[in-house]
Amino acid sequence: MYQCVNCGAQVEELYRRYSLNVLKLLKCETCGSFADKYIEYDPVIILVDLMLLEKQAYRHLLYNCNLKAWWKLVIILWLVESFRHLSFCDSRNRYTQDWKLFEFNIDSHCNFYLILLKTAFALASFVLVVFFLTKAKWHLRQSDSKRFSMVELVKVLVIGGSAKLLGLLDITWGHIFTTSHYFLLLGYTHLCLFTAYSVIVNNHKLESLLILGMGVLTYNYIPNFISAAFEVLGLV
Repeated sequence: MYQCVNCGAQVEELYRRYSLNVLKLLKCETCGSFADKYIEYDPVIILVDLMLLEKQAYRHLLYNCNLKAWWKLVIILWLVESFRHLSFCDSRNRYTQDWKLFEFNIDSHCNFYLILLKTAFALASFVLVVFFLTKAKWHLRQSDSKRFSMVELVKVLVIGGSAKLLGLLDITWGHIFTTSHYFLLLGYTHLCLFTAYSVIVNNHKLESLLILGMGVLTYNYIPNFISAAFEVLGLV
């Protein structure tokens, strides 16, 4: 089953092909609009709409596209985040210090493999917290009809969190980044996450913000316990 990008209703078909070069878009029976207008759009336009936080573009990507290689994006995000933290390790630049106020602590152990471990733990913790908080909300509100699997949630959070790739900019031009730039990038990343997450759940905006906010706090601060545990065990 596919999903209408406008209203979110399930549809059996998005288009009918009459020849190799001729296809007809089908309309959604619920809202009366074309079920998925992005089928005829260039990928660049879809990417622009994703950057503009259009829910229709996120629905197209999440439900109507066969994203088999989304796990590669997980690896890319993991490596980019790890390398970004490593690039600022032990830096005393006052601009990078502003960034570090909202990141997990890596200054004490500037070991790339340890940073890889902590970043992986941070990403996994973020996904688990969001998943279990969402499931807890389902138990409290039995009227929610939409359900999703762990794999679907990971796919949503990875696509929404792809704005983290903009963190490559602070590796390249970190010397010109100020606190205002940091908050701009941080805010945009959270908006992307919020938009992608809201596509698959029926939460009110405040509920989604609280759930994602708890996940972000977990991502930023829980990994510090790894360093503490390693210190207690004498592994670092």
